Amino acid sequence: MKNNMDELLKAALTPMDAPDEKLNNQILSKTKERDFMKNKYQKKKLSVAACFAVCVLVMGSVTAVAAYRYLSPKDVAVELEDNKLEQAFQSEDAIYVNETQEGGGYRVTLLGSVAGENISNFLSWDENNVVEADKIYTVLAIEHADGTPMPDTSSDEYGEETFLASHYVQGLSPVEYNIMSMGGGYSEIVREGIQYRLIEMHNIEMFADREIYVGISSGTFYDVDAYWFDEETGKINRNEEYEGLNALFTLPIDKSKANSEAAKAYLESMNEPEPSSDGHMEINEADLSVEEFIEMLEPENINEYAQPIESTRKICTVNEEGRILFFYELENGTFGQGNFNVNDRFPDMSVGTINMIGYNYSEGMEDLCINTIMLNEDGTYTFVVYMPKI
Repeated sequence: MKNNMDELLKAALTPMDAPDEKLNNQILSKTKERDFMKNKYQKKKLSVAACFAVCVLVMGSVTAVAAYRYLSPKDVAVELEDNKLEQAFQSEDAIYVNETQEGGGYRVTLLGSVAGENISNFLSWDENNVVEADKIYTVLAIEHADGTPMPDTSSDEYGEETFLASHYVQGLSPVEYNIMSMGGGYSEIVREGIQYRLIEMHNIEMFADREIYVGISSGTFYDVDAYWFDEETGKINRNEEYEGLNALFTLPIDKSKANSEAAKAYLESMNEPEPSSDGHMEINEADLSVEEFIEMLEPENINEYAQPIESTRKICTVNEEGRILFFYELENGTFGQGNFNVNDRFPDMSVGTINMIGYNYSEGMEDLCINTIMLNEDGTYTFVVYMPKI
C-alpha cells in the first residue's frame, strides 16, 4: 500500500514541462596579483554565473514524499543533457543529502554531489588549454521561502536575484579558496518555480580528512560578512547576524578518499608563478610597467600618480581574529577580495597615512588596481582602490 501511494505521489509531483535550453554561462578570467609582503605572483581562474536548488527535509516517511516535489541530481543532469553526469549520479560514488536551510527569504536544499574524472560531457580547459577532467559536481535547489516562483531563465527578471554557490574546505580561507579560484563554474535551470544550480570545481576529495562545506550566499561574489573563518580550527561557520542568504552545509565525503600529498601539491600549484615555455617565470612589458610604477609609489605621492575609485571606498573594522576583510567590484566587472592581519602588517600604522596592501591586474597599467587601507581617528579603517592616472 505504501509503495503504491509513493508511486502515485511521485507521478503527480513530477514536472511535466519540456527541458529549457541548457544554460551554462561560465566566465573565465585571469588576474595577476601581488601582495606587498608576500612578493610573489598568484594566478586565479575565475568562474561566475547565476542561481540554484531546493527540497524539504522532514523526519520519517514524509521526507520521501517531499522529495518528489523536486528534481533529483540525476534529473538535473538529464535536463542539462549531460548523460555522463546522469550516470555518475546513479553510481555508488554519488552522495545524496536532501538537507534544507532557510535565510534571507529563501529556502535552499543541498540535493547531492558526485566527483571523479571524465564524468561530464562538458569538460572545461585551463589557461594552458589542458582539459580539467577531475571535478566535483554538486546540485543545489533554491526557492522563495514564501512560495513565490523563482523567475524562469527566459524572463526579464531572471538574474536580478544573484547567488554565489561554492564548495569550501576546512583550514582554507573561503576568501581565497572558492569556486572563483578553484576551476569553478555552474549551469542552471528553473522548473516549477524552483531554481536548480549545478556547480563544478576541481575535485576536492583529497581534503576529505577535513570538513568539506557547500555554501550559498547572496550576491555574485564572495561576501566576507556571510561566514566566519576560525583560523585556529580552520572551521567555517555561518554569521548568524547576516541579513542575506548564507546557507552552509557539510558534505559527507568518505574520509578514505583523503590524500594529503595530493592536497599539498594542489595548494602549491595554486600559488606557483606563471611559467613560460622554457620553464621560467614570464614577465612581459606590461608586467614590467606595472612593477616600475608600483616601486615608484609611496604613501606621500600616491595621490599624485593615482586616483581613488570612490565606489570602492568602505569603512572597515577589525574582526575577532584581528583581521580586516575587504571586497570591491568596479563598473567594468573587475573585482577583488582579501583579508589581512592589521597588527602583523602595519604594527605602527599612523592615523591618516595611506598604506598599500597589494595590487592586481589582468592586462597592465590600464586595469591596475592598488588596494589601500588608512587608519581613521575613531579606530576604524578606510579601504579604497586606487588606479593610475593615465
